[in-house]
Order: sequence, then C-alpha cells, then structure tokens
Amino acid sequence: MQSKLENTLIIIFNILFFISFNSYSKDFSPEVAACNRALDQANPSQALDIAEQMLKQAQQSEDALLCKGRALGALGQNEEAEKALLLSVQYAKSGFETTIANLVLGNFYKSHDNFVSALACYQKSLQASERESNQKFMRISHNQIGAVFTQQKDYQAALHNYDEGAKLAMNDNERADSYERLATAYQSMHMLDKAIEYQLKGTLMQKKSGTLDQYAEASLVLGQLFAENKDYPSAEKTYERLLQFSKDNGGEYYAAKTEIYLAQTKLAQGDQVTANTLLQEASVIADKIQANDLNLLIKNIKK
Repeated sequence: MQSKLENTLIIIFNILFFISFNSYSKDFSPEVAACNRALDQANPSQALDIAEQMLKQAQQSEDALLCKGRALGALGQNEEAEKALLLSVQYAKSGFETTIANLVLGNFYKSHDNFVSALACYQKSLQASERESNQKFMRISHNQIGAVFTQQKDYQAALHNYDEGAKLAMNDNERADSYERLATAYQSMHMLDKAIEYQLKGTLMQKKSGTLDQYAEASLVLGQLFAENKDYPSAEKTYERLLQFSKDNGGEYYAAKTEIYLAQTKLAQGDQVTANTLLQEASVIADKIQANDLNLLIKNIKK
C-alpha cells in the first residue's frame, strides 16, 4: 500500500506531463506560448489545433510535436500521442531539446505504467543534460528516475537517485522538494527515523521559501510520520503548531484539515471525546467553505 506522501508525489510527477519543460530556459514563439497556455487551461482541443497549424509551417518542429503529443495524450488518443512525442525526440536539434523531449515522452510512458520505456527515456534525458552541464535538468531527470523506481517499489534505487538529485539542488525550494522525496523513500523502506529527519528538513525549507500551502502540506506529512512512528506527542505538537499558523494566516481549509489529522492522532491514543470535538469543528468549517474533500476525510474516519 502506498503512503499518502508517496501518492502526493506521484500526482505531482503525473502533472509534470502537462507542464512545458521549455519554460525553464527557452524563449517561446507566440504559437508555442498559446499552445502551452491552452494546455495549462485544460483546453487540449484548442492546443491540438494550434499544434497542427504550427506543423503546417514546419513539419519537424519539436515544439509543435511536443504540444501535439501532450494535447493528444490529454484527449486520450494515446497511440497518436506516442507517435508525436517519438517524433519530437527524433527531431530534437540540441542537447536541451533532446532532454526536454525525452522527459515529456518518459512522463507519458510513466503515466501509462510503462516503466521500462519511461526509465529509458529518463536515462537519455539525464545523459543529454549531463553533456550540456545543465544542473537543473540533471536534478529533474534523477528525480523522475527515482519516481519510476518508487512506483516499481525499488526503494534503494529510488533513494540513490533522489540523493543525487538533492546534491544538485540550487535553492531552498529545490532542496525542500528533494528532502521530501528522500522522506518518501525512507518511509517506504520503513526507516521512519530517517523519513522524519528528511521530512523535517523539507518542512523547514518550505516554511522559509515555499508557499503557505506547501508548508502546510509538508507539516501534515511530518505529523503523519510522527504518528506512524508512534511518537504521538511530536505529532500533536506538529499539528497544533500548524493549526495556530493556519488560524493566524486565515487558512480555514488547512485549519480544518489539521483538526482532522489531529483527531486521527487522538483516536490512535483512544481519546474518542477530543477526536469527536475536533471532527465536529472541522466539519463546520468544511461545510462553510464547501470543501468536499475534507468532508470525505471526516466521513472515512468516522466509519
């Protein structure tokens, strides 16, 4: 059974399929920008139309083929999506384009559980980024390789690649991401002390440089790890700190979510009364802000 932290990161990895890696260091033509914008706005049909128009002008345009492949994938036309993405790899003109094309193709394969092909693509993207001395994409490639190994439950291999990615992190946001990935690997290996160590590091980085949502989610995971390790006092302290932080910053959603997680910790210790009070408070907030996901969490706990 996959951990909640692992599931969260897998969702993030899958989202990357719809992100244009070109945005890191490549100028867009207006057409490419429009195509990417359509994908970002969940309008793959429009993106496909734009890509087809681009290909009429340049049949071997890597940018157009990437956009076409991603649009077709979003539309569920997987065979045609694969063909377009394979062509984007074939027509890549530079090491950077080779890196991008293989990353996107790898994400396509990984999203369809074709881990062998995904891994081969990510290895190629790593090799291309190494030749270019592109540290950012070396890190991304290592992380994607780690993601494949995580889904294959080869946690030692995942740990190795996440560790290599961490060495390449260039700022606190990237370090936070790497630390949380390392935490998932250690948690999956039932090395909870190490998982807590790295999740704590990630949480501190998120508090320093991340968004309020990123800090809140990192804190929730840290609390879960403490609870899984039967360190209930530390779990409660983590949740109580986050609860106060959420209230101070007007974050009703995370205030309610934290109360739900704190209630779980109370239940694990046999404190039904306090747990019920917390769940009732969370339910009031969830109804107020129409957070159906929180109501579902509460419902599942009460089963």
